[in-house]
Amino acid sequence: MYKEIMTMKKILALVSAVLVLASCAKDMEPQFQMATNEGAMRLGLTMQSDVRADQNIVIKIYKVSGEEKSLVRRYTSLADIPDYLTLLGGNYLASVQVGEKSVVSFDEKCYAGEQTFTITKGQVTPVTVDCKLLSTIARVEYDETVAEKLASGYATTVAVAEAYDQSAVNTGDIHSLKYTETKDGYFMMPVDQTTLVWHFEGTSVEGTEIVKEGKIENVKPASKYTILLRYSKDANGSVQITATVDESVEVFDDNISFSPDPTIMGDGFDMNEEQLSTTASRTYNISSLAAIKSMSIAADGVEYDLLNNAPAGVSVEKISDTNYKVTIAKEFFVNVSGGHNVVVFHIEDVDSGKANKEVAYNVEGVMPLTKSDYDLWFGNVTFKANVINTSASSVKIAYRADGGAWTEVAATVGVGGVYTATGSNFAAEKNYEYKLIVGGVDTGKMLAHATAAGAQIPNGDMESWSESGGVIYPYAQGASPFWLTGNDGAKMAGATLTKSSTDVRPGSTGSSSAYLQSQFASVMGIGKFAAGNLFVGTFSMSGLDGTVNFGRDFNFTAKPKSMSFWMKHNEGTIDKGAGTPSEATGKDKATIMVIITNWDTPYAVNTKDQSTFFSMSDLATMDGVIGYGYIEKRESDTDWKEYTIDITYREDMKNEKPKKLVVSFTPSGFGDYFTGSTESWMYVDDIVLNY
Repeated sequence: MYKEIMTMKKILALVSAVLVLASCAKDMEPQFQMATNEGAMRLGLTMQSDVRADQNIVIKIYKVSGEEKSLVRRYTSLADIPDYLTLLGGNYLASVQVGEKSVVSFDEKCYAGEQTFTITKGQVTPVTVDCKLLSTIARVEYDETVAEKLASGYATTVAVAEAYDQSAVNTGDIHSLKYTETKDGYFMMPVDQTTLVWHFEGTSVEGTEIVKEGKIENVKPASKYTILLRYSKDANGSVQITATVDESVEVFDDNISFSPDPTIMGDGFDMNEEQLSTTASRTYNISSLAAIKSMSIAADGVEYDLLNNAPAGVSVEKISDTNYKVTIAKEFFVNVSGGHNVVVFHIEDVDSGKANKEVAYNVEGVMPLTKSDYDLWFGNVTFKANVINTSASSVKIAYRADGGAWTEVAATVGVGGVYTATGSNFAAEKNYEYKLIVGGVDTGKMLAHATAAGAQIPNGDMESWSESGGVIYPYAQGASPFWLTGNDGAKMAGATLTKSSTDVRPGSTGSSSAYLQSQFASVMGIGKFAAGNLFVGTFSMSGLDGTVNFGRDFNFTAKPKSMSFWMKHNEGTIDKGAGTPSEATGKDKATIMVIITNWDTPYAVNTKDQSTFFSMSDLATMDGVIGYGYIEKRESDTDWKEYTIDITYREDMKNEKPKKLVVSFTPSGFGDYFTGSTESWMYVDDIVLNY
């Protein structure tokens, strides 16, 4: 943490390692003279608490004009800086460096920071420069077991390089530090170098030479990397890097355990180079000081036991208990997905020695799909494949859904030699298979992918209800509303248009449905016909008039084909407002609709303004409507029945992505005109979107 010390010139006497060279000058009355065109500044700086008071410090003050800057002050000692530094009015930059920028050092670390500021005539400006650590810290820690199990003279060299080169270390061509004890070392990483390599050499007390190497990649400034060395017969010899943050310094621990582990060597080839799956087989020589207990390889998420059940394309030759030859032929890769893959060897001996080795393979075949490869709304999918035989007469990718007929699409080569092909009609909640066809021959592994289910309407099962202030709502207490009703408006007349019911559809696993009842709602003989309703949107009242705002935001993860629901209803003879509109005579009209739109805001239907009303026939041309479906029924059906409304998608909106969903149920389709039957009712249950 940072600490503050209030006086600058006393800093040199402090052993504490926090440097703060000023405090706010807000309440200070400077006892010095400023020219009419001058102001003053007080300089402070903060650093981590392990900075020595005797370290070299260079402080520079620049005058800034546009992109140009000119040096106006330079100090190499804290004691030389006045408490108040007078400057001409204008813009400035304070630059501070603490410590030397040594490439490698056991003693010197470097901090630096900059801060812009403006001098105002006649005013004192406090300026604090926050100096950040520039050095990378590499710490080597020797566990006590190293001294117990190894002869004296062991050492670890840490170098700024992509690979360890002893001759380059000896000549100084690469910068390095040699650690013979637990210690911190400081590295100024060149701008083009982000890798540290380490090399340990030692000898066991029995005389066995031990050499261990590794690298730390993506090295950052102001970060600490700890290489912990321990000797253990039972350790796995792996390298684990974990990161934590402490006082703005990232700490990475590189834990290395020594063990007489098995070895894996390529027979006549470099295991560090990527191998082609289509070329000749590769043989691996495996040896250990103790008898090998287990041996396996893993590829494409599948592990194979080589001692008991080697897979097709892999042969195992036992030379002795401690030596094996493993040969991997191209037939093995028929079961590996295409692209750049690794084969991982896992070896363990009876003395707990372990070895894990990765070998990269370039595998011909189709690559696994990810969510980023397809868009279920538009139904498009991009397949990718790795093709090694670039002279093939044709490259295609075939795919099918749920075991249906295959569809083949031509693939073209693109960036990085990866072939791509575009499929269509990709849908939610489907199981797909896909494969690569090169020159008319199936190549590589056939892959499978299951798409997720499409999004469903919240509380579509009508199980969640609540009551507040005497009004019933179709959502749980405290939940965000999705469905609403006209109950808020009917409350003033003591009416409830929509409520829950225990009359549920046959076979339901739930206990509630929605009951919609059209009514004449009146207060002191003054009122209007109110249609029972259930809709996705919001509702508001102005006097006896209401506004329904149709539509809520909905995350369409795929394109629904239809909407299903269970319903029973009664359509009474219109007894309120008959003839308005003209077709509102005889039986009432149950109306159910589903609309998918790209509206930015909900569509407002105001009962005072008939110009806001719309009919189902308007949906084919209505602004912003992407897809729609509806049912209008004047015949009653008082038994539960499942209905499905197909969603029609407009051709002129085929390239539009949806934003809002509208769903509406009412037993009185002329309700906007305050017209309908007081005998009309409807039960609704289990509303789902079908994909």
